[in-house]
Amino acid sequence: MSRWIIRPAAESDTQAAARLCVQVNPLRESGESGSVGFWERFFLGALHSEDAALIVAEAESQIIGFAYAEIEHSSDDCVKGPYASFDLLGVDPLWRKKGIARALIDAVEGWSRSKGISVIQLAVAEDNRRGLELYESLGYRTVMRKMQRKLQESP
Repeated sequence: MSRWIIRPAAESDTQAAARLCVQVNPLRESGESGSVGFWERFFLGALHSEDAALIVAEAESQIIGFAYAEIEHSSDDCVKGPYASFDLLGVDPLWRKKGIARALIDAVEGWSRSKGISVIQLAVAEDNRRGLELYESLGYRTVMRKMQRKLQESP
């Protein structure tokens, strides 16, 4: 495997990033948000927003990883004022354990700083051990846990 690079995404990258998003993010399996078309449109929109960043990892002219973040201007339960919401991160399974995810996170953090943002918030699945370990090793800490319960339909 050759060396990879991290760079801002171009319009020509959105379809490959969308395919990878659907492939590596199991929570995006059903409904419209599970389709490549949905994510391609979403990523195209992000490229035209000053408040969003789509960053890709590329090797051998292929997109092998991506990260998406956007600036939230309002406060939420955990943070006041503007912050970066780091919503999506994915690396092709064949390219994992090579520092690509860490490099994508560094790029998101650099973009956030360039926008005057001092806090990044992200969500990670409770059973995503590798993701949790990675984020914790980079200084991210749990500040709130979201819980859900699927309700049975009434008889």
